[in-house]
Parts: sequence; structure tokens; C-alpha cells
Amino acid sequence: MSNFHKLLVLLSTLPSSYILASENSENINFKLSGNTSLASEYRWRGQTQTKNDASFQGNLLLNHSSGFYISAFASNVDFGDEAHLELDPLIGYTTSFNIWKIQPTLDIGMLRYNYVGKSDLNYNEYYIKAILTNLLNKNDNFTPSISYTNKYGGEATSQNIGDDIKNWYFNILYTAAFSQSNFGAIANLGYSKANKEIYGGKSENNFFDWKIGTTYNYKPMDLSAELAIIGTNIDTSGFTETNKKGVKNSAVFTLTKYF
Repeated sequence: MSNFHKLLVLLSTLPSSYILASENSENINFKLSGNTSLASEYRWRGQTQTKNDASFQGNLLLNHSSGFYISAFASNVDFGDEAHLELDPLIGYTTSFNIWKIQPTLDIGMLRYNYVGKSDLNYNEYYIKAILTNLLNKNDNFTPSISYTNKYGGEATSQNIGDDIKNWYFNILYTAAFSQSNFGAIANLGYSKANKEIYGGKSENNFFDWKIGTTYNYKPMDLSAELAIIGTNIDTSGFTETNKKGVKNSAVFTLTKYF
């Protein structure tokens, strides 16, 4: 992983508009893009990662014309231990194909959850998703996805439970723009299923998470604002008031700058 991190650091020094093209072919090129966000809270699959405090996040994405890409996500976290920074490298591949009148994009890849200062929480996750545009309305996006890991929570969770945790995550994301405006809507439903009873006060092996909100895009400055309600159905019996707050419905505001 160290060499991969070094590559990401090197790429981050390139200007966002920089495109590398082969002298022999205009079809072989790279493009760098990204964004930074300030959020009132960092929620992952409905659960707070910052003890309901604010977070500053960044994404860096390098696309190749062949469909391959690498990216990195960074955010502050607070689990009450040594981990204060999440830095997740990712590698994947996208391709488009025809199905009747629909042209979905298939996206497959591997994500490494990496927590600086608390390496026993690190683990890999593999995903596949389909991205369908203009499905119900113009410029909308419907994205079903499936993710899997055989080491959920890393070594820390494996040692605590006494066995490696296998976890599936099924997700449906829908976004749509309101006609003749810069406003839009976002809705997300997720379902987590583990092979052990690890979730909630009753120690169930599954839970749902959701998100519903509205967005506003200010294109002259490449800014986006989002206000959403995010929550889960995790059983909170026996939880402290702070831990209950971290999985129950919460209003989260996010301001993002794209480049």
C-alpha cells in the first residue's frame, strides 16, 4: 500500500485541468478531478464517524480513457481511539454498454478503508455498481450497487468477535434535478448483512440505513450544497445517549467545491 499512497501524493501535485496525452494517439489520456467538502457531520451508511461533529473531506480522482481509474478519499474521524484521519485509496474500472434503449455504465473496483494511527481497523471492500441516467426524468441517475468484504472492521473486529466478519452491503441511490432550476433531490437506501450478530443493542446481523434530501448547484463557482436527513434502524437499547444520537436520524448539511 505504501507505493500506492506515494503515487496518489504525486498525482495530487498536478493541476486539475492537466491532461496527459500520448503523442501517437489522442485517445489515450488521463484526467484529474476532485472536490473538497465541509459537512456538519460525517455519516457512513447512516452512522456517525465523527461523534456528530463537523468534518472536512476531500476526493481526488484520476481517470484514464480506457475506463480505469484510481482515487483517494480523506476525512477526519473520531471513534474515541487513536484514529483521527481516514485515508481511503480506491482502484476501479468503468465501461458502458447497450441494453435495449438504456446505456448503463458498469463500475467495479476495490476500496481500502485506511485509518491512520489505528491500522487494525483497516480492511478491503469490493464493489460493483450500475449507473443508469435519464431513467425516469432528464438528467436523473439511478445507481444500484453491491459491496462485499471478508474482513469487516479489520483485525480489531475479528479479534473482538473471535472470527473474521463477512459483510454484504446493498444500496440504491437516486438523484434528480428539478426542471428549470439549480435544485435537485437525492434519495438513498442501504442494507447491511453480516455473518455474525454485530449490529445494535440486540446484536442483530443486519440493518437498514437511509438518506433523503435536497441539493443546490451554483455552477459559476462549481459549488454544491446539500441538506439531508440520514439515519438507520439500528437497535439502540443499552446505548449511551451519545451513541444513540450517532445512528438515529440527523440533519446533515454539506457544502462541496468541485475542481
